[in-house]
Amino acid sequence: MQPSLLDLPKSQVSTQVQKLCQQGSDCAFRGEHDRAIVYYSQAIALNPNLELAYCDRAKSSIELKDYQQAENDYKAALKISPALAIANGGLAQIYYRQQDYQTALAICNVAIQRDPENIEFYHCRALINKKLGDRERILFDCKFILEHQPSNTDARWLNARTHFQMGNHKLASFNFSQYLNLRSDDVYAYYYRGICAERLGNRSEALADLNKAIDIQDNLAILYRRRGRIRQQLGDFTGAMTDYDLAICLDPQMAQAYTNRADIYINRGDYPQALAQCNKALSLNSQLVNAHYQRGMIHTEVGNLHAALADYHRIIQINPLDINAYVQRSWIYFRHGEYATTMADCEKVLSIDRNSVPANYLLGVVQSLSGFKQEAIFNFTKVVNAEPSFICALYHRGLLHHDLKQEDKAMSDFKLAQEVHAQGLDCASQRDETGFYAEGLAFYHMGRTETAIAILHQAALLAQKLKSAVFHQQIIFTIEALSLT
Repeated sequence: MQPSLLDLPKSQVSTQVQKLCQQGSDCAFRGEHDRAIVYYSQAIALNPNLELAYCDRAKSSIELKDYQQAENDYKAALKISPALAIANGGLAQIYYRQQDYQTALAICNVAIQRDPENIEFYHCRALINKKLGDRERILFDCKFILEHQPSNTDARWLNARTHFQMGNHKLASFNFSQYLNLRSDDVYAYYYRGICAERLGNRSEALADLNKAIDIQDNLAILYRRRGRIRQQLGDFTGAMTDYDLAICLDPQMAQAYTNRADIYINRGDYPQALAQCNKALSLNSQLVNAHYQRGMIHTEVGNLHAALADYHRIIQINPLDINAYVQRSWIYFRHGEYATTMADCEKVLSIDRNSVPANYLLGVVQSLSGFKQEAIFNFTKVVNAEPSFICALYHRGLLHHDLKQEDKAMSDFKLAQEVHAQGLDCASQRDETGFYAEGLAFYHMGRTETAIAILHQAALLAQKLKSAVFHQQIIFTIEALSLT
């Protein structure tokens, strides 16, 4: 029989331990972690105080997902060498993989205190903080790594993605570029840099990055959908639709691509096709707010206000703080003549954003119609202060001053509105029935009866088109009362 390793003379034990550790290391390098553990275990049997062998065995156990054995080994190493930083770093990795992020962070901090130059510890801590959502700490650790290893692609990528998530698109773009200098074939780096360029208004650069990404890998639906969006923004609707079609061909479950196609159909005025796309998107993802918005807009445009209302109800269920959904819903309530509910929605918006121009404006309109003149003036003033070119609010405020016998203030508002309009600063194309109504009355009080008649009739036609029945009656009543028929 051959002697056991434990029976070797002491002079040979050290050599044999080194040999076993090297064999373990070689196996681990080749990914043969079961065999590596056997060699490390034999080395530890020869020398139970070999703390680095415990650490190496723990690394292989982590790869095999035997976290309990790995934890035992690291703790054994720390009993031998309480200041051993790599054992703390290893424990941090175990707790990270087990999703115990707070414990992982505490132990990783200990590892860094004991070995403040170890790059791996900083990278581990950055990954832990990524899970904890502490982006500032991620950037701090990435900065340290990149100062010492500018070519560290893991840190560069993490740094770029963190800046991207924080909305720092210039810094994110810079870091993606640095990363691409090292990894020029990374599809997702071009993808994210393209998004950065798009959000910075550099659509040509964005298109170039998406083209490059597709050249590298032409079977990713997300690349075509993003390129389609950029093409659409550049006015290439045919190219955009082609990309959306390709995205859907590659991934028929990509709900967002259907909403993108709906945008094109809405732009063409093809509401039935747009509605079909929205319905398909929502059949795939009922939580897709964009699709509900689009469908609500389509229903509003074709006069199906009850259906539009259902979409805005759904958006608010999904996100009770969605201001735009309350604003859109409040207009539908207004057009149904439900003024109390309109005011409630406007007040809800103002509880979230007290300076909301749409909410202050519509609230002012309803208050004016309901006889709350001072309150209406207050809200129209907030609108004018926020957007001096909002001539509808100026006309409404002027009418209220006229009703309160404040003629100087009334004429001042009317003239200011006309000056803004003459300079082409107002958004006349976005004017609603309430804006035309106020403008028509303003011209009447300024003595320009023929112009007043034309504008009030325009208000009536628009109110009829938008199925704003109660307000339509208000306009007709006003026209008759002023003998402007």
